Amino acid sequence: QNTDSMGCYGNPDVKTPHLDRLAAEGITFDRHYVTTAICMASRASVMTGLYEYRTGCNFSHGDLLAATWKQSYPVLLRKAGYRTAFAGKFGFELRESPTGKRLALPAADFDRWGGSPGQTHYETRKNKAMAAYADEFPHSTLAYGAFARDFIRQVAPSGQPFCLSISFKAPHKPSTPDPRFDDLYAGTTFRKPANFGRRHGSHFSKQSRQGRQFRRFTEWGYADHYDAVMAVFHQQIHAIDVAVGMIREALDQHGVADNTVLIYTSDNGYFCGAHGYGSKALPYEESSRVPLLIHDPRHPNSGRRLRCGALTGNIDFAPTILKLAGVPVPAGLDGVDLMPLYDDPQGSIHQSLALINVWGPPATHAMAVVTRNSKYIHWGYAADGFE
Repeated sequence: QNTDSMGCYGNPDVKTPHLDRLAAEGITFDRHYVTTAICMASRASVMTGLYEYRTGCNFSHGDLLAATWKQSYPVLLRKAGYRTAFAGKFGFELRESPTGKRLALPAADFDRWGGSPGQTHYETRKNKAMAAYADEFPHSTLAYGAFARDFIRQVAPSGQPFCLSISFKAPHKPSTPDPRFDDLYAGTTFRKPANFGRRHGSHFSKQSRQGRQFRRFTEWGYADHYDAVMAVFHQQIHAIDVAVGMIREALDQHGVADNTVLIYTSDNGYFCGAHGYGSKALPYEESSRVPLLIHDPRHPNSGRRLRCGALTGNIDFAPTILKLAGVPVPAGLDGVDLMPLYDDPQGSIHQSLALINVWGPPATHAMAVVTRNSKYIHWGYAADGFE
């Protein structure tokens, strides 16, 4: 999910009321980056607070080591007395050692588990841990909202602190929206971003055109069927918005809304035709800069429609969550606590962030650094005809 997919980020054509309310009540981050713009590596960074080169985790490169997982925020919170739950696309696998056997997904590390391996399925029934929700919610997006609702109902009366992590598959390809929202964007003409189309990508590197991101401008229909493609994309995100509403309603119903911090983000963005590209992975803005909303109902700054232009990254979630919970943060994490920016949205926590892509055709591999005012991308691949 990219930033141009929500009303609170300035898109007038979309319907995201629950996310827009979350933004109004909390803080919206305008310079939030995934340090690797692809799901497996990004989700490992979210859980651990480490860059990809520290986790070693990405498609075709390696699974997350069990020892690294044991220092992730869900494991450390549960060890400290939190009730924990996870549902959705777990996103990566675990191994005991780099050459050892692949381990089972860590369902036993959570009090309630609704996770699935690989890319998961939009059809709820095909996700084994979520099959009980298939009759009521045959599409997985709202099923994850129901899972969250039930976990909150179960844990809230105990008075124990809890940490609930929901990882939606939507709006990942192949586009498979929930048919209950089929009429939502019927006939809608979506405004295109100012940098839409090939002529706005002519200055991009030759290396970046060697991967599927360049082809998918046409293969995924952005060039010729933009409105139809974007209607499906935004329909999927609207279903996430509805699921967020289900979660917030459960927090209200069970009396824990005033003491629960909500964090909403994405594991990477889609180009959606910007610069004449589709897909993700490259360190350009549309794939690497993603939404981030945080609402801490206990904070005096809440309700002020705060916006923050500070540089933040997906490596910051683990230390932030641990510090909010009063749990010691492991030494040596790459990320830092985000909450000082809730105190002072004009503040700063990073001078720079690394953006890494070492997946896909070698020509598309890139190392980048982004600062508050600029970005430098180094394309390491060199051959005849390349710069």
